[in-house]
Amino acid sequence: TEQRVNELAEAQKRTEQRVNELAEAQKRPEQEIKELARGLKETREMVGNLSDTVGYSLEDRAMKSLPSLLKERYGIEVTERLIRRYVKYDSKFDEINIFGKGKKDSREVYIIGEAKSRLSKGNVDDLLKLVQRLERHGVIKGERFLFMVTYTARPESEEYALSKGVEVIWSYDV
Repeated sequence: TEQRVNELAEAQKRTEQRVNELAEAQKRPEQEIKELARGLKETREMVGNLSDTVGYSLEDRAMKSLPSLLKERYGIEVTERLIRRYVKYDSKFDEINIFGKGKKDSREVYIIGEAKSRLSKGNVDDLLKLVQRLERHGVIKGERFLFMVTYTARPESEEYALSKGVEVIWSYDV
């Protein structure tokens, strides 16, 4: 029986060693998953920054050339420099990609635009909700000219924008 007890003790040691090895082996995938999650977060931040850069570049180009385009195409004379503007209200804020004022037939017009690399119906809806908030908080009062500057749009997105009173201005026009 003593030999049997020694064999069982040895088997117990081997089992404990194997359990420890398995525990160590499990730690490696957990660490790898943490590293992958960290890498994914960094990738998302880089893509977000790249997207911002593309968007800001499109906005900047548009703000420079829009005054002449608005005058020629829509009869709107820009009277207040077009800017990127943040509007704060109720402890929240909105960013307006392109904001300014102009005159059309001696009437004041608020010029409000968004720049999106790929125009979607959701972008149009977001712009319209933004305008509602701006009106509700008294930031804009009166006539407005709404537009989206974009590199590309599916036909149904362009048609949707136009049906909602939002002009589509193509990147190659600015």
